[in-house]
Amino acid sequence: MTRRRTALALLAWTALLALVWLLGQVKLASTEGDLHLGAMPLYGAWQWRLDPVLLVPIATGAIVIAVLPAAARVLRWRFAVLATAVAGSALSLALALAHSHPRIWGDTEYHYAAHRHLVDDAGGFGPFLRDYTAVQLAGDVPVHLQSHPPGLVLFFWAAERIGLEGLVFQNIVIQLAVAAAIVAALTIGRDVAGERAARKAAPFLVVAPAAFWHTNADIVFGGVTLAAVACLVLATGRSGGRAAALTVAGGLLAGAALLLSFSAALLAVPVLAVAILRRRWGVLLFGGAVAGAVVLAPLAWGYWWFEGLQTTRVRYYAGVASVRGYWYFLIANLAVFALALGPATAVALARLRDRRMWIVVGSCLAAVAVADLSGMSSSETERIWQPFMPLVLLAGCALPRPRPWLALQLAVAVVLAAALWVPW
Repeated sequence: MTRRRTALALLAWTALLALVWLLGQVKLASTEGDLHLGAMPLYGAWQWRLDPVLLVPIATGAIVIAVLPAAARVLRWRFAVLATAVAGSALSLALALAHSHPRIWGDTEYHYAAHRHLVDDAGGFGPFLRDYTAVQLAGDVPVHLQSHPPGLVLFFWAAERIGLEGLVFQNIVIQLAVAAAIVAALTIGRDVAGERAARKAAPFLVVAPAAFWHTNADIVFGGVTLAAVACLVLATGRSGGRAAALTVAGGLLAGAALLLSFSAALLAVPVLAVAILRRRWGVLLFGGAVAGAVVLAPLAWGYWWFEGLQTTRVRYYAGVASVRGYWYFLIANLAVFALALGPATAVALARLRDRRMWIVVGSCLAAVAVADLSGMSSSETERIWQPFMPLVLLAGCALPRPRPWLALQLAVAVVLAAALWVPW
């Protein structure tokens, strides 16, 4: 039965990718406008580069596969988490190094940090926030700023004020977010499904095709949002002062995440699932109130989050979404998500029988389904849906002999690094 389930999962994963590719060729042939998808349905272009530098992620991945499963199993919990976070950052950097696109280290600079001057151009922090939605609606800022709240631009603007700027700083922020997302996912998995399951899942949070895309701002969104989810989930399992502190911390982080990305709201679904299961309504109420206070704070300077969300929808449907359409990407988005998670995750989901872990994984998949049905993602989900991926990768705990599956995950990631030319 297990072998049949494994074979069916691998067949379904492969068939989904093949179907979406074939439908994509039909979509390309029947669309008059430019979809900006040279590697349909992925963003970028197919361009094989068999360089010796590919040995870097291969060697890094091989070391991780050889060492991390045992380390995650036997080390004290805090050291196992630290080892997993370090390994995740190391493999992400190794894959980025093997990817020779000239802008691979500068995506965050290009799309966000380089535009921090807009704050001063507007007359400072207050006028920038006051006019942000109007500037969004007019299309007077780059597309990434049209699609997100002003949080990240303001972060880089404030960081510059204390001397923190440049590509090194930006990529340190990204890799800290990679580590934070891993730590948060492991913490959530342990709290809900137990330490044994979290330890078994740890290597799968590191070795996944998704790591190939760990060089962009969506990783920062994911790190902050998952940290918020982790704090709130932990709060549901505690009482007294610790629960209150975690609730406040989670609410503050959730508010910050919402000011970075509108899609952060969807990761409330796992928090709701755990809080309802544990009947901790206070965490939902007080955590939500703190997050709401953070989101409402910019109103003092004239920025209203919901107005920004509506403006983003207007700009989105006036842009490339009007060419790409809805129905093809309803399927293609999920195929790209499946590719980023890797074939081992497909098998793990088919084998997962731990009901507690399904609370985490299943609620996150429900959030992905909402994101897909919303129509606010037409491709580029290999990047946009990065915040959801770590919680789904926890399903790897269902694979008892991890190394062969991790090797398969690494192979897919290395093929992507060798074949896909993408600026982020």
